[in-house]
Amino acid sequence: MASLIGTVLRMMVKDTNPPKIKRFIIVGESEDCLTLASVYINTELNMKVNYNLDLQCQHIEFQAAGRDYLDHTSFVDCSKLKIIERAELSTIIQNRPAVIIGRLNQDDFEVVRRQLCCSPTIKGKIKKRYGLYD
Repeated sequence: MASLIGTVLRMMVKDTNPPKIKRFIIVGESEDCLTLASVYINTELNMKVNYNLDLQCQHIEFQAAGRDYLDHTSFVDCSKLKIIERAELSTIIQNRPAVIIGRLNQDDFEVVRRQLCCSPTIKGKIKKRYGLYD
């Protein structure tokens, strides 16, 4: 299977309250290739969750123009990584290829990666595990 890094997906996730359909970006892969790291794309900044400036600053605003995978201005949440089992995601993609809705261009990916590298809320060893450091 080709690299999924930079792929934008839209599917049901269970780790939100309530569970819902979300867009997210695959940003890294573990060395053993068993798990993938992703970040959520949010419609808006939730001030209940992102209650301070440190958390708010870890969101990157993406305009929809030139990004087919977005319907409107959205925010990439670089304050935490969501880990996904590669095998589980591969099965979902195999059964429903439409969950892949696009890819980040290289510039957007670099902006996201840089923000993740600087994130004070993600442990260094996790960043290293998913190849976010040069």
